[in-house]
This record gives sequence, C-alpha cells and structure tokens, in this order.
Amino acid sequence: MAGAFVLFQLPADPRLRAISYGAEVSGVLPGQVPQSAVWSQSPYGAPYLVGSTIYSADGGVLGTAPWPTPDRSITWSDDGRSMCAVVPERPATGATLRLERALIGQAAKVVASGFGTYGDNSSQVVLACDETTDRAVVAVFGQGLYAARLWVFRLSTGGLIRGVDYGSGAFGRWVAASSDGTLLAETEQLTAGAVRKVTIRRADDGAILGSLDDVIAQGFSGDNSLLVVSMAGGAAVIDWNTASARRVWSSTGGTYGGFLAEPASRRLAVGIGFLGGSNQRDVYLIDAAGKPLLLPAMVRVSLRY
Repeated sequence: MAGAFVLFQLPADPRLRAISYGAEVSGVLPGQVPQSAVWSQSPYGAPYLVGSTIYSADGGVLGTAPWPTPDRSITWSDDGRSMCAVVPERPATGATLRLERALIGQAAKVVASGFGTYGDNSSQVVLACDETTDRAVVAVFGQGLYAARLWVFRLSTGGLIRGVDYGSGAFGRWVAASSDGTLLAETEQLTAGAVRKVTIRRADDGAILGSLDDVIAQGFSGDNSLLVVSMAGGAAVIDWNTASARRVWSSTGGTYGGFLAEPASRRLAVGIGFLGGSNQRDVYLIDAAGKPLLLPAMVRVSLRY
C-alpha cells in the first residue's frame, strides 16, 4: 500500500477499508477488526494498531505496543516508524511523568523523565513526535480538557527546549501542535462570554506567527499551511498564514469530531459528529483547494481530536 490512506469501517462490517486522501485509490485490507476494538492508524494509514498489536497493510503482525490499549496518550511518529507515549513514573497521583518512544516491534526507551505531575483528573498527551525535526511536544490538560502545562523536547536526547505553564486564570484554554512539533496553536477564552482567541506560535521559542478569533484550534495540515478549527455548530479549515485568514472549507452540520492530516500535504480528513461514541456521522476528505468528498454514512474512522 503506497501513499497515504484513511482507514475506515462501514457499519456492522469488521473489514478495514482504505482510501487515499484524494479518493484516487480505495480497497479493502486483509483481515478483520471487531467493531468494538480500539484501533488507530499511523499517518500513512499503515502500519496500524488494534488493541496493542501492530499490523502491516497486508495484515501481518509487526509487533506489540509496549503500552496499554491505546488512548490519546499514545501518538504515532510523523513517518509511522515509531510511537511515543507519556506515562507516570509510577501509577499514582502526584507521580512525575516520563516520555517514552518505541520503534515498531521494539521495547520502549525513555526519552525524558522527571517532568510534570500525573493526576487522576487530568490527561497527559503527546501532541507531536517527529524524528525528522527531532521534536516531541507533551501537554497536560486539567480535568482532561483545559491546557495546563506544555513541554517541547529534543526527541534524540530528551533535552528540554521550552516549557510553558499556562496558569489557571482563563475560563478555557486549549493547545494543539503541528505533527512535526514546530508549531503550536493556543486557544484562550478569558471568561465564559468572551471571544475565543487563537495564537499560532513557533514551538521552540514561542514567537507569534498569526492569530484568529472565535474558534478553537484543533491541529494543522501535514504541511502546516492549514489549521483545523472547531466552532459553534461545526468545523472549518483555515489558511491561517494569509492576511485574511481565508476559510477554505467549513461545515455547520454538527459537532466537530476529529481529523487526520496527510503527511507533508494540505489534504485532510475531518469528522463531524459522533453516534454512541464510536461511529462517525460524517467524514469529509478535503483536498488542497478545500473541495470536500463525503465518505459513506456512519463510517468509523480513527480520527485525532
């Protein structure tokens, strides 16, 4: 399977299907995945992870992930060769955190340790893990939602490049990173009725590169030129680095439901709405110009959110 693909399941069908971001190529992968299984795809579609087992595009087993059933704390590297996870040094509230990286089929190795604090009411997330840029970005979200702390590490050595303490003064705060770990999109809402403000920064030094109003930044396209945002009643894709922050696509048909970015490209898959926490209501393949193609109804896609 050459190129980048979006994997999906049709309702009540255990087979995994693959479609290229431009819908030029599609097909069915070997093997079956129960609809109840937790799975995630790498940026190119394969390899992919079902439970803790890593599979190739032809259905062969490549190895086992060294962490429990995947959740938001596990992130694929940009090239799909490895995964990163942030875990507590010990499974107890108040324990410090550890960033680990594992090449497919190999044991996890510690990248950095002794930072942050694990809490039952918070989530610890690897926002980016990229060998090419030698960057890893880790964030802690209080109550599982609002950004509290963030660290930018050098992936090869674990050296800390930059740390951010977002404090507790705002009503809401969210942060997303580009897949290569070079950009951050921080969203802040100072009070319950205030307009949400997005600030786009360089991850290494915090320099401001752009800003947007009245949306929540969710992530970047693979080439970092577009920003996926959620907003009241829908989602949009914005060319953030233009004078007018041009909106290239939007949907007001429901709640934002995650996205995938084709590596090194402007093409995206964006989801709108969930049913029962598993089946996606609508998933759009969006080309470089913003033209959408809707996948079949009620597909199940492993989108990032």
